[in-house]
Formats: sequence, structure tokens, C-alpha cells
Amino acid sequence: MGTMVAGKVVVVTGAGGGIGREIALAMAANGAKVVVNDLGVSLTGEKADETAAEKVVREIRTAGGEAAISADSVASWTGAEKIVQCALDNFGRIDGVVNNADRKSTRLNSSHVALSR
Repeated sequence: MGTMVAGKVVVVTGAGGGIGREIALAMAANGAKVVVNDLGVSLTGEKADETAAEKVVREIRTAGGEAAISADSVASWTGAEKIVQCALDNFGRIDGVVNNADRKSTRLNSSHVALSR
């Protein structure tokens, strides 16, 4: 990635584990400020003491990066708006989105969500 994302604000949905986690960590390692979006529950709906998103944010911060947590769902307009607002509240802007959230947990197609500057 080089410096492509350095100083940028990136939202990564489904970032609590798997590919989303790796994308969030890679973005942060390359200088991006990351909104780690994850619902915070297991596939069976159970909530842990520390959510997967909290673990990823801790990893990013421990490595010297900047990150914020959004536990809102991209499956609703309201949830999507809250995710964007999280980026604005924490970092003042949003430069990119990686829509990696599990298809089973989302109902909106990424083409339905438009961001404006």
C-alpha cells in the first residue's frame, strides 16, 4: 500500500475478524486512521466481555495507530449513517470504505450507500 492510505480515514466493515480484521490492521500499519466496524457478537449472537472490534482497535493502538469502534449494522440506513458519523466524530472526515461485512448480516448492497463530501 505504501503511502496510499497514510493520513486517510477508512471505515472497514466486518473488521472484527477474518479478512476485515486483516484489512483494518494493514490500513493502520500503512498510516490510515481506521473505523473498525463490527456488530460485536458471535455468529450465534452471543456477546463477549471484549468484542472482536475492541481487540482489533487495541492491536492498532498498541502498534501506534489510530482507530475507533463502530458496532452499528450496515444492514440499515440508520446503522450506515451512524458508521459514517463515527468516522466524522472521531477523525473529522471519511476518505474510504471497505465493505467487508458478512452478507448474512447485511441487507443493503454497497451500491445503495453514497457518501458525499
